Amino acid sequence: MTVSNPLIKELKGWTRKLTECNTEIDDAHVDLPSFCKCLETCLQKGILMSLTTVGFSKLPDAWFCLEEIAEKHFSSSCTYSLIVEQVKQNLKVQTPNGRLRQLIRTCLMRKCLHMPIEILVRTPLMAIDYYDKGSILGDEILGEILFSVLLQVSKLNFKLNLRNSSFLDESWQLPECVALELVPCKSLGISVCFTKGKALIINLDRNSVAAEDYHNKQTQEMYSPIVNLVRNSGIERLKKILKRPISDVQDNEETSDISKMMHQSLNAGFSIKYCGSVCIGTEGDVKQIEKAILQVLKSKTLKLIPVKFECLEIGIRVTGDMNDKVICKQSYMEISSCGCTMNIPDYFAFIARDTNCSLATKFDAYVFYHKNENEVQTILQSLGQGFQRTHFVV
Repeated sequence: MTVSNPLIKELKGWTRKLTECNTEIDDAHVDLPSFCKCLETCLQKGILMSLTTVGFSKLPDAWFCLEEIAEKHFSSSCTYSLIVEQVKQNLKVQTPNGRLRQLIRTCLMRKCLHMPIEILVRTPLMAIDYYDKGSILGDEILGEILFSVLLQVSKLNFKLNLRNSSFLDESWQLPECVALELVPCKSLGISVCFTKGKALIINLDRNSVAAEDYHNKQTQEMYSPIVNLVRNSGIERLKKILKRPISDVQDNEETSDISKMMHQSLNAGFSIKYCGSVCIGTEGDVKQIEKAILQVLKSKTLKLIPVKFECLEIGIRVTGDMNDKVICKQSYMEISSCGCTMNIPDYFAFIARDTNCSLATKFDAYVFYHKNENEVQTILQSLGQGFQRTHFVV
């Protein structure tokens, strides 16, 4: 009796194309994404709902199956078990989908993707604990065929950038990674915000050392997961970029870079209002934020000056909206805390010291007003990420 399956047939076809490659298979290989997508579909097809150790249901996902196989059937020193543990500790992938994709890529590099499948299909009745009988792995013959394909794949040489995993939760489509050697400078000329833990560039100075083309060089389209980040950023001015056809911001090859597009679509930073500053003494922790905001709001010197608030690479800069006069400029290392209060969420503040933390003699609080609560949260998140980034630099 002949047993066939469209997915297995497709996977064999992509495997044959990879086998015909006479060089190492890297991320630029044209057939690699199609092979990985097809393999993922084979592993996900017919997966059954499983339970946690305390009896709660898990989402039906192949990651949980492959993770459990590593825990129950491989020693902790086995290559496959070590890979599963590495994937679990990788903070760039947070969903079962993303972890499965990172697991596939890592196992391709380490030539061991066939190992859990062999356990699954050659241990009697084991597969039906995880897959229904109409699936590939739930069928004894189809499971053996899948194992033989992956055994063949284990003989190929893959050279993949496993650090490029930030968007695997959303897509198999990986962004281009560029290693840049930058001239030492005081400012990179870049402004970023953070959404869902990922940095999103909101402004690039055209002639700065950070200026670089962020479009797909072949299609001139934005990287699709970036589009989702822009939509979820809460920054209305940034969203306007998505509504503009490429032709509107690109007259020729020279004008296609993101720095010009950003300058045409945005002014640098966030347009908010500066309320004033107040000295709060020798304590600069987050508990002082609400006190400082109330103190400024009750003072006779309350201001509402339109300003631009920029989160730069190594610090923040606040300039007048009309005259670009610098109102305050602090490195992240000088900022001790930031936040807002539930009672008056339109106001937020950061507290900065006048010297290194251990030698600080006084702290000043800088208070701002902004009616867009989403952008307030974006600013505060960017400040928080700045603390972490400069901490590791130092």
